[in-house]
Amino acid sequence: MIQSAVSVGVIVLTLSLICASGCIAQETTPEISFTGEIVYMDLEGGFYGIISSEGTNYLPLDLSDEFRKDGLKVDVSGTIDQDVMTIQMWGKPFRINSISVHSDMPESKTWYEGQETGLSPDEKLGMTTLLLKSSSSLMTTLNEYDAEVAKVALELKGKNLQTSELDSYLEKLIQKNNGVYAASIIDRSGTIIAIYPDSHQESVGKDASSQLAIKSVKTNPVPGMSDYIETIEGEHAIFIVHPLYSSSLSVTGYLTALYKPDILVEEALRSVHDNENSILVIQPDGTIIGYAGLAAGTLFPADTNQTRNISMNDNLPIASYPAGYDMITLGTESSIDNIEYPVYWTSIFLHHNPWRILVFK
Repeated sequence: MIQSAVSVGVIVLTLSLICASGCIAQETTPEISFTGEIVYMDLEGGFYGIISSEGTNYLPLDLSDEFRKDGLKVDVSGTIDQDVMTIQMWGKPFRINSISVHSDMPESKTWYEGQETGLSPDEKLGMTTLLLKSSSSLMTTLNEYDAEVAKVALELKGKNLQTSELDSYLEKLIQKNNGVYAASIIDRSGTIIAIYPDSHQESVGKDASSQLAIKSVKTNPVPGMSDYIETIEGEHAIFIVHPLYSSSLSVTGYLTALYKPDILVEEALRSVHDNENSILVIQPDGTIIGYAGLAAGTLFPADTNQTRNISMNDNLPIASYPAGYDMITLGTESSIDNIEYPVYWTSIFLHHNPWRILVFK
């Protein structure tokens, strides 16, 4: 009996030690959650870190490309890996379990419920269905444009950017997309070193580094999309930019595709808009990107010589809410007709740059 008791005691003690060691191991690597900011550190070849709102530095071991954007605010959960040694010698090695873009808006500001529109159920259904179709079609078209830029950027990997063979790549990019009217290659300093077509050759040698999207990609080598801007050639356009890499994956320059957004919008909405409603695509600041429908064409007559904005004097909810409905006065600042239209809207994003899609009667 004594021998049996000793054996049982040894087994119990052994199990207790195993349990204790397991519990201790779990306690040393608990999952933690925090809000932080992505930062690009130009050290040891360059890497991305996360600084929590409390000021703690974390070195993510598995940060996906879509979150590699300096200054991006994120919500993160994961565990600290104390068994990993890194060459960066910065922050706590961190394995991400989940990550998402942080929104500073409270939940109530993600959807706006405005005045009753007075529409029948069938009219509401028609508008919301069109909103879904138009936003989906526009997002698909934007992604297709972006994919073509990414494809050509990949083909340029390891290429000598100082040769005259670049025109064939730029020409291919223009031929693939009706809305793209110029494509260029910019060196690491921000200077345009190649452009197509030849009618834009006067831009070669000019400095494009003052453009915000170029500044951003120079700081953080990830794809981006600009706002509706005036280009250095004096035209109005939006451009998509992708970094170019050497065979050793160091940044050698940047590929840009400039396109007329109204042509892109027309192409995307041609098959979805109806005769009952109009579609308006804007930036959150009110800059008009494009439209479809008779009412939109009457309110916003074409003017290719300047950007146009809808009036934001009344602090329209479409400026700060990504989606919702309301009765809204539409029109440019110089052509307000004081008529309120029932409007439903939503947002789409490419490289974290938002567009608002409005459907109105």
